[in-house]
Amino acid sequence: METLQPSQHPVDPQNSVNEPKRLRASEGVSWFTDSWRIFSKNKFKWMGAIILISLIPIAVGFLFGLLGLESPPADFNDFTSPIIIRELLFNLFFYWVGFCFLGGFVLLTAQTAQGKNFNFGSLFAGFSIKKSGAFLILLLLGILVCLPVVILFSIFATGNFLRADFMPAFPILFVILLVFIAIYSMMFWLTPAFIMLEDMKPVAAIKASFNACRRNIPALLVYGLIWLGIGIAFWFIFMIVMVSAFATEASMQQATALSGPFFILFFIFLVITYLVLYPVAMIGIYTAYRSIFPQGRLNKY
Repeated sequence: METLQPSQHPVDPQNSVNEPKRLRASEGVSWFTDSWRIFSKNKFKWMGAIILISLIPIAVGFLFGLLGLESPPADFNDFTSPIIIRELLFNLFFYWVGFCFLGGFVLLTAQTAQGKNFNFGSLFAGFSIKKSGAFLILLLLGILVCLPVVILFSIFATGNFLRADFMPAFPILFVILLVFIAIYSMMFWLTPAFIMLEDMKPVAAIKASFNACRRNIPALLVYGLIWLGIGIAFWFIFMIVMVSAFATEASMQQATALSGPFFILFFIFLVITYLVLYPVAMIGIYTAYRSIFPQGRLNKY
């Protein structure tokens, strides 16, 4: 994968932004294979990075719990307005931490793809004052975009939509949900790369991400189908484990005796999968960005 190079000639400021390339549908496969290649060169370090960014929020949450700052009421009726606000703020905090780590992950990917040493410190680059502020705004914008759909589904949920007269609305709601997920993904997928690598503002990053994805829907569909296929494959593996644990034995006692080892092995399998597929998926943000913008979105001059 080529490194970003500054422009060799002066560029008119009006033309300082590179337009996203229109790629073939097969580039969706390249996004995945390039991500896998980047991961495989430092696979154990990438796994360590995932463990690190997963354990830190868990440790912070555990610390909050010890201090009595995070202890949701056991009874739903005990939720008061201050408690609800506190829970919302805690969730907002942890999502913000995740966004900042994602930005650092993209930066680390760019560095390793350009031949630089693997630096775990880059994972924390998203927590700088400027970047963390941008990711907070990005998170709030993401919540704002979700609100209309959440309100729509809440109306149906509180209206006993399981009644027969509501059944015709299910296909419509399903289509609305799919369209929303597609648009939302296009708006926010490449934003971490634009914020971390191009120093763009959140709103500009959202516009650039949507425009880049809009011009490459065939490649995006292929890339999505690859991950869908992986998800279906793991669903089948899960079902096989369940059947093997409970349905192949002559008695329930034997099945119960064997279910422990099966589930332990399956848990180990899931952990290993998480440590492999999760970083590959996040690396894919960078590989797609570099494929659509080989010279970067902003001309360097």
